[in-house]
Amino acid sequence: MRSVLLLVKISWRNLWRNPRGTLLTALALGLGLALLLISLGLLDGGHEQTIAAGVRFGPGHVVIQAKGYQDSSSDELLLPAKVVSRVEGFLQTTEMKKLVRGVSPRLIATGLLSSSANSAGVRITGVIPQDEPAVSLIPERMVEGTYLSIDKPSSVIIGADLAHKLEVKIGSRVVLMTQALRQPGIEAKNGAGEEMQSTLLRVSGIFRTGLQAVDANIINLPLSGAQALLGVPDGQVTQVAILLKQEGNSPMVARALRKQLTGEPVEVLTWRESIPMLAQILGLDHAFNYIMNGVILAMVGLGILNTILMRVLERRYEFGVCKALGLQPRQLAVMVVGESLALTAISLALGLALGLSVDHYFATSGLDLRWIFKAGLPPALVFDPILYSRLSSNRIIWSVSIVFAMATIISFYPAFKAARTELPDALKAL
Repeated sequence: MRSVLLLVKISWRNLWRNPRGTLLTALALGLGLALLLISLGLLDGGHEQTIAAGVRFGPGHVVIQAKGYQDSSSDELLLPAKVVSRVEGFLQTTEMKKLVRGVSPRLIATGLLSSSANSAGVRITGVIPQDEPAVSLIPERMVEGTYLSIDKPSSVIIGADLAHKLEVKIGSRVVLMTQALRQPGIEAKNGAGEEMQSTLLRVSGIFRTGLQAVDANIINLPLSGAQALLGVPDGQVTQVAILLKQEGNSPMVARALRKQLTGEPVEVLTWRESIPMLAQILGLDHAFNYIMNGVILAMVGLGILNTILMRVLERRYEFGVCKALGLQPRQLAVMVVGESLALTAISLALGLALGLSVDHYFATSGLDLRWIFKAGLPPALVFDPILYSRLSSNRIIWSVSIVFAMATIISFYPAFKAARTELPDALKAL
């Protein structure tokens, strides 16, 4: 035990025989760890913001809809009123209230919106005005007018691209035409399910999301008005969109809802299932960023290997003297590994201090990407241009552990070289 402590003491002293070189090496290696922490924090933060925006432009973290709707997108597939009531009741339980941020029933159909100047095919979304803002981002992207309200049942909000095409503004009148809906398997009386219905609406607001598919096609109107226009009984909707406080709770909430709705002709999907393209894009982004992090780790590893190996090659005479004085090869190896671990510990301390400081700044103030667009933000920019870091404790532990383990393994080769130092060759200078 005393010999091990002596070797550790010698390793520490050897490390500071060239303090400038040691500090520069530790700073370079620490910078690698800092870059790794910063990139992981911005990566997780960017993905969190992307998911938050994606689900709020789509069907939320969890969506409940009629069985088969995800594959067919048939407007006639509606949720029964009793299912909607059961879902709303279940989400009002104490346990679910802790997880759920907003719930919005929606009735979705296709139609034709016309003005005195032009007409365009649209995707009708009937919503409850007081519930939709808690789930959707559209109410937050209003550029003119106001969002829907329950005291204006004949109002409609449209996208900026659609408003430009129809040449309408706030207060303009538009006519919405669509076909009345009926559920499959239910015969329509007197052909009511095939009748064209129309209603006169007044534009109360114009939104701009930056998504051309949304701004040129989506319109929102009060759910009661949409049900009356489409001939859908009160209580029936296309889907119930649920926004959670934490994205990570999506699978748990979906499982609980599936259990609650067992036997009902519905499908309960998480955002990864309802928006598979978004999940695929994030998966590719994850893979690319892990490759970049692997490159950073490789640079850190090569830096450690180069530093320790150069120290070993420069001190062959010293190792020869140690062996001549009776030091065993195993002890020489322990001494070199000890130097490597001490250098790694200093590097980790510097890297943590630098990385966490920069990460704290990005987590509170964010990384403002607007400087890239000095002439103004492009209209196609959908997400927040200020990127906030979200570095978890698990990421920090993983980063420090992987760098420490890598440094330990890499130090074995220089230690092996030191242990195999041949005494005659090492002392030739004598």
